Amino acid sequence: MYVYLIIPVFIFPSPTIPGTAMGKTPARILISSILLMILACASPISQGMRESLDPGISLPSLFASPDAYIGKKVMVGGTIVKTRNFPEKSEIEVVQKDIDFSGNVSAKDETIGRFIFRRQGYLESEVYSKGREIIGAGRVLGSQPGKIGDREYRFPVIEAEELHLKKAYSQYPYYYGPYYPYYFYPYYYPLRGYYYRRPYLY
Repeated sequence: MYVYLIIPVFIFPSPTIPGTAMGKTPARILISSILLMILACASPISQGMRESLDPGISLPSLFASPDAYIGKKVMVGGTIVKTRNFPEKSEIEVVQKDIDFSGNVSAKDETIGRFIFRRQGYLESEVYSKGREIIGAGRVLGSQPGKIGDREYRFPVIEAEELHLKKAYSQYPYYYGPYYPYYFYPYYYPLRGYYYRRPYLY
């Protein structure tokens, strides 16, 4: 599905909104509120789930002491390391990454650590595959001992009530004209000798 989001932003002195207390409420507050509501719609997690999250939990605290937050609901995201299937459940091991204001996993090479999404039933490991970006929300189940390489590690475990995989970009060729060879770049594709920007996929 192609989604085009155009948000006009105007810079002007701070006018006031008529009818407000003493007429001193700046219009930029109203504009900021509208923009925040638009950005909230970009989240892949449902509004009902977002409203049930515990805002008092910081991710560093959760990763340091996951057993202290059992039963709390959180939203986390990152990059998949691997997916394991068991007789009655599936587990996705994820390298944590921040979720930015637009609802995407951050591209920065910064992480608090690894965690596990657990879900009842079967998850196809070729779909939930290594390197895919994922965002999920659910209840903290505590921690689970494991290993990263030869190193002992305790993974925070989240019972995933909602999971969202970010779509991967495919490679589209582009070129500058009929006398140039094709080159590959993920955001452009050719059309009659010119290159055009490809819309974002969500």
